[in-house]
Parts: sequence; structure tokens; C-alpha cells
Amino acid sequence: MADPLKIPQFNSEENEWFQRELHPHASMLRSWLAARFPSISDFEDLIQDAYIRTVKRHRKKRLSAAKPFLFATARNLCIDSLRRDKLVRFEPLAELDSRGVWDQAKGVPDRIVAMEEYEILARAIESLPKKCRRVFTLRKIYGLPLRQIANELGISVKTVEAQISIGVKRCREFFLKLQDEVNR
Repeated sequence: MADPLKIPQFNSEENEWFQRELHPHASMLRSWLAARFPSISDFEDLIQDAYIRTVKRHRKKRLSAAKPFLFATARNLCIDSLRRDKLVRFEPLAELDSRGVWDQAKGVPDRIVAMEEYEILARAIESLPKKCRRVFTLRKIYGLPLRQIANELGISVKTVEAQISIGVKRCREFFLKLQDEVNR
């Protein structure tokens, strides 16, 4: 059976660097992530991705402090995972608030992640064209029915659907661009 820590796409020098600089921190990284992101049940894929990104970054430009880079990368991947899980649903914020997003029983890391998510979502929505932003906000934030939005704005239901589709697409592009910037 092959060594599960030997990453085939890396050459022997990179694998040696991995074994020396990253692997000794594996159990500490798992514990650190579990303490900060209790809502994530399985970190293995995220940790593997963090390892790969760290080695690839080291390949481009030698890392003088591999451990902090690894931990920051793993943290960012966890935050992205939580954002993706929440953003894919696009539930109205009124529903999220009624379920206690700001509930004091939640841990500080969850509340921080939720606040960061709201800030990023707000920036994404602000980047939309005015008409699209208005339709998108009425539907995705306030949860208004399509027909009510159409009547209120004096446009057709088809236009409302088109604007929502444009809004979702542009918000997704905003998030992907932001993710690319974080991963650089």
C-alpha cells in the first residue's frame, strides 16, 4: 500500500519538504480547525487541499514560514466551505435572522464567520447594477414573491426572473474572484 502522505504530483524534493515542514503539524492543524469550525464535520479534504496549495505556493516562491501559511490556507478553505454551504441556498435574510444566526449560544468563530459572510454578501450585492440589485434584494433578501416584485417595480415576471439570474451569476463571479484573490 502506498504511503498516504506521499502526494504523487509532487517531486521527491517537494515530498521531502512536505514531510519535514508540513506533516509534523497535521494533528495540531486538525485540532486547531476543529476548535474554530465545529460545524464542519470532516476536515480531511480541506486539509489535503491546504497541503497541496501550500506545496504549490512553495514551488512558485519559497516559503520561509510554511506552518503559518498552511494554517491560514486551511482556515480560508474552511471559511470558503462555510460560505459556499450558506450562499448556495440564498435563503431570505429574514428567515436566517429568525433562526437565530446571532444566537448567543453560537461560538465566537461561527458568529465571526457569519458577520464576514454578511459583509461579503453585501459587497457582492452592492456591485450589481441598480435595477438588478433592487430585484435581487427584494427576492433574495426580503423573500418577496416574483409577481409582487414585478407589480411593485412595474416590470414583467420574466424580467424579474432574468434580473435574479443575472444577480446570482454576478454574485457567484464576485465570490469566485474574491476566492482567487484570497488564494494568491
